[in-house]
Amino acid sequence: MRLPARAMVLVVAGGLSALLIVAALFWRIDSRRAANPSPAATPEQAAAPETPALSRTPTDSVEGNQREITLFFQSPEGEDLSPEKRKILLTDTVTDQARQAVRALIDGSRSGLLPTLPAESQLREVFLGKDGTAYVDFSRAFVDAHPGGSSAEIDTVFSLVDTLTFNFPEIKRVKILVEGEERETLKNHLDLSRAYGADMSIVNRGEKR
Repeated sequence: MRLPARAMVLVVAGGLSALLIVAALFWRIDSRRAANPSPAATPEQAAAPETPALSRTPTDSVEGNQREITLFFQSPEGEDLSPEKRKILLTDTVTDQARQAVRALIDGSRSGLLPTLPAESQLREVFLGKDGTAYVDFSRAFVDAHPGGSSAEIDTVFSLVDTLTFNFPEIKRVKILVEGEERETLKNHLDLSRAYGADMSIVNRGEKR
């Protein structure tokens, strides 16, 4: 059915009116943008890199993703152990942080204290049992390069034990393994068939004993 001529004229006129209204609105918006342009970037803003997307994963920054721990080395004045501060990466697991602490002991003191673990030692692994026992597994050089003697063996074992138990509350005691196996002694003196808890009585806290 065809519309009457008068109705057709009204439809066309209505359509043209709507188009004119829309065109007017766009013209007003463009006019405002032209009258109020965005401020030009400052030299600092122009030189600054674009902001990267935010991430919930922390990065290993020097300041923001580290923690301070205390290592125990042999005192130059005697057979006591002396503390030394060190920073390690604040990684996700206690065992990974414990590995860093043991490797720092192997690397030795940075403040003139005496080494307690042979520099030739290699850390094979650190395991943490549900009962809080940390199993620290060393290479054969841990034994072969050790000087021996009861005092040196005590310093070695408790340097390791005190460092781990002092810094990581989850670790209650430490058992030393060599090449994945238990040993009767370190070098014919200190018993390695058992796990050891902390003994802070041999730590020199600056007081004369």
